[in-house]
Amino acid sequence: MSGTIHGVTDTGATVASPVSVAGRGQRIAHLPVPKSGTWLSAAVTLSGGGVAVSQTLQGPSGWAEAPCQSSTSQQWYFPSGVTTGSDSLFVALFNPTSTADVVDLSFATAKGVVHPINFQGIVLQSGETQVESIAPFVQNQASVATTVSTRTGRLVASELQLFTGQGSGLAIVPGSPLAQHEWTFSQNEEIADGSSSIDVFNPGATTVAVTVRTRLVSGPLVPFSAHVPPRSLWVLRTSAQTRLLAGDPYSAVIAARGGAGVVVGRTIAAPSAAPPPQDGLANAVDQLSAAPRSGRWVVPALGSTTAPALIGVGPAHLALTDLSTTRERYVVEVMEPSGSITVGSGELAPSASVSLHGTILAEAGLNPLIVHLSGPAAVTEDVGPTGGYGVVTMPGIPLTHALAPGS
Repeated sequence: MSGTIHGVTDTGATVASPVSVAGRGQRIAHLPVPKSGTWLSAAVTLSGGGVAVSQTLQGPSGWAEAPCQSSTSQQWYFPSGVTTGSDSLFVALFNPTSTADVVDLSFATAKGVVHPINFQGIVLQSGETQVESIAPFVQNQASVATTVSTRTGRLVASELQLFTGQGSGLAIVPGSPLAQHEWTFSQNEEIADGSSSIDVFNPGATTVAVTVRTRLVSGPLVPFSAHVPPRSLWVLRTSAQTRLLAGDPYSAVIAARGGAGVVVGRTIAAPSAAPPPQDGLANAVDQLSAAPRSGRWVVPALGSTTAPALIGVGPAHLALTDLSTTRERYVVEVMEPSGSITVGSGELAPSASVSLHGTILAEAGLNPLIVHLSGPAAVTEDVGPTGGYGVVTMPGIPLTHALAPGS
C-alpha cells in the first residue's frame, strides 16, 4: 500500500511525506520537522484498505502507544482525566474535512458539569488543528470526563494526559464517538501501594444502571453496581476494594441498562518507587470493537528489530476475554513477511480470559500479532516495562475483512 502522511501544526505549518508499506510488513514513518508550531496532527491517506495505523509518543514524563482514528464524528467522549497538582490534561481537535467546525467542550467532575467559556464556540477551519489545555480551567480534579461536540461539521479528537506529580507517565487516549452498553477490560491487576479506578461516564440525558462484573482466574466475584445520573461520572476505586487483591489478575465487564449507554476508561497510578512510567490511562474495549465480522484483530508492534520505535520496550502480556455464551477457539499468530507463526491457541469458556506472556511474546519480538477468535472477544496488549499492569496498553484493532490463519 502507498500513500501520503499530511501533517499540520497549531500554527498552520504543514508538512507531507510519502509512505509505502509492503504486504505483511510494518513501517515506522516519520514526518519532516515543521517550520513552526508546538503540536502536530497527522492524516494518513492510503491507496487501499487492510492497513492498521498507530502512534507512539515519548517525552520527559514517559511514553505511550495508541491506535489512530479511522473516521470523523460530531462528538467524542473521554471518560478519564486528571488535573490534580502539576498533572496536565490536553484535548486535541483536528478538522481533516473540507468545511469549518464550531466546537464546544464540557467536563464532568465530582463537582458537576462545567462549561468553561474559553471552550465554547471554538472555530476550527478546514485542515486546522488546535490543542486545548484543560487543567487551568478545570482545576484540581482527580477524575475528569470530557465531551467534545460540534454545532456544525465533523472532526477528530484525542486526549493527552501528562502525569508529573508523585509519579510520572504519559497517555494518548483516542476519543470514543459513541456511548455503548458493554465495555471490557481483558485483564487488570491491582498494584501494591498503588491506586486504580474504573471510570464510567454517562454522557446521555437519562440515568443509566451500571454493573461491573469482575472475574478472577478461579471464577466470578460479587459484582459492583451503581445508578449513574445524566452527564455524570461514576469512579469505582478498584484499588480500595477488598475483593480485588494486589497481584491477582482479573477481567472486568461493564454493562449498562437504559439510556444510550456509557463510556468507560481506567486510571492507574503505581507507587513512585516502581519503574517509570508509573501512571497511565486506558479506554476499555467497546462492544463494536469486540465483535468484528472478520473475527480477526491486529496488534501493532512498536517498530521492528532493526527500527524500534522505542529502545527496550516490547509486549508484556496479550489478554483475550471470551464475551460469547459458548466456548470459543482462539489462535494467536506472529505476522512476518514470509508468513505467520502460531504462538498460542486453545479454547476459552464463556466469560473466561487467557493471558499470553513471558517467552511466548518474547519469541514474537517486534512483529505485529494477529488474533483469530471464533466469537466476540476483548483483545488488549500490555506493553512494558512500566510500573504496573495497565499503565501502557494497546487494544487489538478489528480487521474489516476475514484473514485465514496462516495466510
